[in-house]
This record gives sequence, structure tokens and C-alpha cells, in this order.
Amino acid sequence: MDWSWIIIWALVFVVTLIIELATSDLTTIWFCIGSLIALICAIIPIIPIFQILVFAGSSAILLLITRPLTKKMMTREIISTNADKIIGMIGLVTKKISPEEIGEIKVDNGTWRAACNEQVTININEKVLVNAISGNKAIVAKINNQSNIEIL
Repeated sequence: MDWSWIIIWALVFVVTLIIELATSDLTTIWFCIGSLIALICAIIPIIPIFQILVFAGSSAILLLITRPLTKKMMTREIISTNADKIIGMIGLVTKKISPEEIGEIKVDNGTWRAACNEQVTININEKVLVNAISGNKAIVAKINNQSNIEIL
């Protein structure tokens, strides 16, 4: 029995298992299984070239068969939370927003602290577009044409 190939396949298994455990995605699981199959071939004993072919073939087949399934299972749908859902909505200023001062807006039946990245002052009762959320503040932009915009 040639111990060198048994050691090689055991090391390949351990290294790929460590990589798999260190990542959140299924990245090397197929090579872990392929190295186990090759390790069994080394223990039997089968010639080294056949062990390499078994490792490469079984890893490739497992990858081709299971990767689409695992990729589908790993994709997560992002669900908008309370904060995310106001992005893109129109709000009404309830406390003046200026470059030096954080104001307030009313949007989606809630009141938010608001700031504007532009160097403009936005007065009470003006409409703004919510561009982002930063911490507990809505980042807004002044809407120039105030007349026909409906507040959400």
C-alpha cells in the first residue's frame, strides 16, 4: 500500500473542507467529496493516475449536477424593510432642512429626520424626493416643480 497517495488525498480533503467551512457559499464541497472518493481508491489500492481521474471526474460531475440547484437555494430575495421602502417616495418637509441643520419630513405616514446633500435650503411644506437612508436620517433632494406631485 502506497501511503503517499493516501496522505495526499487526506490533505486535499482537509484543505477543501477548511475552505468550505470558512466560506458561506458552497465553494469546495464537490472537491471534498471527490477527494474522499479518491482516498477510497488509494486505500483499495488503485493506480495513482486512476485516482486523479476519479477525483477530477467525480468533482466535475458533482459540480455540474448540483451547482444549479445550490445556486438557486443560496440566492436570497431582499425584502424591503420599513426604512428601505421610503426610498423613491415623495415627502413633505415639516421642519426646514438646510446645509447646517437637519430637518424633518413626513413620508409614508411617518416622520423622518432629513438631510440634503446639496447646498440648498428646503422650507416647510416643500416636497422632496427620498434618495437614500443613512442611519436614522432620510437623504432627500429638493423637487423643483412642486405643483403636480402627489405625496405618498
